[in-house]
Parts: sequence; C-alpha cells; structure tokens
Amino acid sequence: MRRPTTLFLVRHGETPRPGYCNGHRNVDLTPAGVVEMEAMGRRLAGEGIASLYTSDLTRAVHASEIIGCALGLTPIVSARLREKSFGVWEGVSEEEIRARYPDEWKEWMSNPGDARPTGGETFREMAQRVLAELDGMLERHAGEKTAIVSHGGVNRVILCHALNLDLRHLHRLGQGHAALNIIEYSENEAVVRLMNGSLS
Repeated sequence: MRRPTTLFLVRHGETPRPGYCNGHRNVDLTPAGVVEMEAMGRRLAGEGIASLYTSDLTRAVHASEIIGCALGLTPIVSARLREKSFGVWEGVSEEEIRARYPDEWKEWMSNPGDARPTGGETFREMAQRVLAELDGMLERHAGEKTAIVSHGGVNRVILCHALNLDLRHLHRLGQGHAALNIIEYSENEAVVRLMNGSLS
C-alpha cells in the first residue's frame, strides 16, 4: 500500500490590514509576521518536507522564502494559490463596505461560497484554480511530504475539500496568521491531522 501524501498547509504571518481584507493587494509581512515565519521554519525543519509551494503575492512569497531557508528548499511560485479576489472591497473598511454594498455584504455573511464582491470572484471560482493546483501537487509528490504557504481563504478552500464541507460553511474554519494545518491524503480519503495549529 502506498504511503500517504502529507500536506503541511501554512498561512502567512501577520500583515498590515488597512481595510477589511487584502485579497490580491500586495502587502508584505510586518516585523511580527517575519518572526512568526521564522518560528514556523523551525517547527517544520525536522519534518522531511521535500517540496514547498507558495502563492505569488508578496506576503506569501516572503513567508515561503523564510521557511524555505529553514528547510533548504526553493519555493515554487503559483498564481493559482492566490487569495480570493475581493474586487473593490480590498483595502476598504468593513463600515464602508456595509454602507456602499449592503446587498453584497448580506450575501457574503449568509453564503460566502457564492458571494461575489463587485469586481471580484466567488470562492467557488477560486476553488477551481486552487484545487487544480493541489491535484497536480498531490500527483507529482505522491507518497512524499509537501508544503503550501498561502492565505486564509486558500487554506479554508483546501480544508473544506478535505472535509467534504460545502464552501458556504467556510467561515466556520479558523485560520489565524501563521496557522499550521496538516492533511494526509491516501488513495481513497483525506484525513485532517491538525487544523489552525498555533506556534504559541
């Protein structure tokens, strides 16, 4: 029987957040976020991880470079692992969004899987690109340990898929900055071994 493929799924460290969400905006890690990723590198260093993937957004690339130094790996950058596009919501306060886009906000609160901010994408659309990348990774690294450094939304999509949970429930899954998740994939199932793990 083939060994399971183990995925270490990491959310990037702390970032500035001038509004409700960053989405596709390129923001970097704060000094605290750098410290979090250095700690994550130490946490993962003994795991025998053979490959490391990252979103192409600055905060994830920086985080993956820090972790990659600890693992002796060069991150593989993929635009398909980007956070969800929140369109005109990006960098805007929650109060402003509620005032300008009340119907969109209501939909976001009640059904986040299908909600589409003006100029953005739905989580279901995002899931298509994220899960396509994940499927390719699991095929290329079957029986190995691999890692993704990405975003809260990306992690929730992957966790929902592993748990067979509809995306309308993704707000139920916590993903703090520097969260660690561990998922084992066998030929017939996925088992979530750790979710929203904290280094503190």
